[in-house]
Amino acid sequence: MKLIEVRLIFEADEPQYVKKEITDLFYEFGVQGLKIDEPMERDSLDYYRDEKIFLQRDYAVSAYFPVNLYVEKKKSLITDTFEEKFKDREDLIYSLDFYELDEEDYQNSWKKYLYPEKVSERFVVKPTWREYEAEEDEIVIELDPGRAFGTGSHPTTSLCIKQMEDYIHEGDSVIDVGTGSGILMVAANKLGASEVWGVDIDPLAVEVAKENLELNKVDMNTIKLFKGDLVKVVEDKKFDVVVANILADVILLLLNDMSTVVKKGGLMILSGIIEDKAAEIKKRIISLGYEVVSETKDKEWVSFTARA
Repeated sequence: MKLIEVRLIFEADEPQYVKKEITDLFYEFGVQGLKIDEPMERDSLDYYRDEKIFLQRDYAVSAYFPVNLYVEKKKSLITDTFEEKFKDREDLIYSLDFYELDEEDYQNSWKKYLYPEKVSERFVVKPTWREYEAEEDEIVIELDPGRAFGTGSHPTTSLCIKQMEDYIHEGDSVIDVGTGSGILMVAANKLGASEVWGVDIDPLAVEVAKENLELNKVDMNTIKLFKGDLVKVVEDKKFDVVVANILADVILLLLNDMSTVVKKGGLMILSGIIEDKAAEIKKRIISLGYEVVSETKDKEWVSFTARA
């Protein structure tokens, strides 16, 4: 089946507000799929070897429609609607383009926007389909993020990896709660952890994490990967470091359980926390007898490192 991609790229004084306006309009047209891209940090350009490569520098919303008898009429209607809505606006600049693609291309279209990205002082996350020549001190993580959360480019993952880089030492035992793509397990292994466990309630995430661990040639003798509940999986074992990059509400639900699997003097590294929930989570961490040793922030996201 052929599809039409309608891609609207924009700059605006209040991009989050404008993004909602655009998505609401697309939904009114009955989109089959919607993809939202946000710009990289400007200084991330330093991390790319080939400046000719396209980099996403503006906000963009892409909508997808089937090609049928009415597609030309729909394209005209979309163009006229956005023109009418935004013609007198001084707070934004936009461009609207149409592309025809096969459904298979649609399934993989997101790949063209992912490039190697330096997410911490040493770590570079590289999609499997890209080439990258590492500097002498860089650690490269190969990743195929297609079927599970955790690409490295999201601020929550970057915050977590930065804290891991600062606090995980050679020989540490580490458990990743809600492992997703397995990126944090790979990072822990490459930082010298002698034992790395991962647990997720999603069987697909466990499968994808295993694939990404093998892709990075991790010694599987040092790895244990489980589907299931944290406490049932761990039983009486304790770890030097517990890492979790999951939603704030899930952290609140699991915080007590996570605190019980940390060795005395060990650490919890928590990310995925939206700013509005940060104070509540920090209060809970302290109430469990932990000392918050680091609090970092990127945009509206917060990460905590706490010592038992």
